Amino acid sequence: MKKYFLAGLVIVLLLSLSVILYGAYLNERGEYQIAQRMEERRIELIGAKAAMRSLRPQVKFNAVNLYSPSVADAVTLIDGRIVSSFATRNSYVHAGDLLFVLNNENIALSLQEAEAGILSANAELSRTGNNYDRYRRLRERNATSVQQFDEAEAAYIAAQANLQAAVAKRDKLLVEASRSEVRAPIDGTVRIIYRQPGTYVQGGTSLALIGDYKELYFSESVTDARARLLHVGQNAEFVFPAKEFRNMNDVASESGDNGREHTFAAVLTEISPPLDTPADMRTILWQISNPNGLLNPQTYGTAYLRLTDAHAALCIPLSALDKSRTAVFVYRDGQIEKRAVTTKRDDGTYVEIASGLAAGEIVITSGTDNLTDGMKAIVNLNDGEEGGQNANG
Repeated sequence: MKKYFLAGLVIVLLLSLSVILYGAYLNERGEYQIAQRMEERRIELIGAKAAMRSLRPQVKFNAVNLYSPSVADAVTLIDGRIVSSFATRNSYVHAGDLLFVLNNENIALSLQEAEAGILSANAELSRTGNNYDRYRRLRERNATSVQQFDEAEAAYIAAQANLQAAVAKRDKLLVEASRSEVRAPIDGTVRIIYRQPGTYVQGGTSLALIGDYKELYFSESVTDARARLLHVGQNAEFVFPAKEFRNMNDVASESGDNGREHTFAAVLTEISPPLDTPADMRTILWQISNPNGLLNPQTYGTAYLRLTDAHAALCIPLSALDKSRTAVFVYRDGQIEKRAVTTKRDDGTYVEIASGLAAGEIVITSGTDNLTDGMKAIVNLNDGEEGGQNANG
């Protein structure tokens, strides 16, 4: 019995050992298969080829401050109440056109008093003049004393001076009265009317804002490298989205055309300091054509500057760039690699590549955040890139 027992025990031990060894084999084989699958696994990505394109560079501005060099206030020079207004908002006026008439009761009363003073001074001058002539004739016949003649002459001279003073006072008041008319200081459009008829205003108060807004200006500071991509006389266009156009003044809203973007022709008029002067930063000045007066000299939230002239350039989608805009992931021989690139201008969709890529190379345009060098991938080209075919190497 003992012999059979030992034989059975050995058989059990052998069987147990076989099970253990087989389990270890299966585990090792599973880990090998998993590693092999991981080695062979390819992630699926979207890509695009670097290619030559006709590029119209575009710049987005989060704030555009437009201004006009020809803006002036129509200012009253006297105190008074506005009795008439000939200015209407958004109307075009010429320098010297009558805009407002003011009434100052004190000036009118003072004018009446001045006219009365002139009448009185004239009467006194006539009286003293007759008296002076009489004493002069008497003096010629030695029929009066020197003292009496001198007194008559002095009275006559004083009367003349009094009349001159009264006339000067009246003339001064007439000048004041003429200032009751407020006229346009320059040619331009009446944009704002600050005061309405019936309002009492003090001298120096602005009654209306007038400006020539047919041409507006916008300046920005740029690096020397960016400025050298431009030149004086360069044509461009400013594009305002529909939401910005809806925020414009009543002229725009009255156009009934607020549902689309609006484009205004522009030209680069100045680069300061000039490109032949060394500088790290330069100011460029754009002149914007505003023939219909739809734009105001104010700050707008969003606008795009798009150059009119296109040029051929090696381009890739902007979405291929990393956050620093200095690197891309390139697909090659079934793997991806991170590569440094130098970029230039973009049009909001594509960016010009100055160095780092060659035409035909494929860059990854989506899902680049967690990519690393050496990853294997299957890359599908974007629609429009040769039919969007598979680019698996």
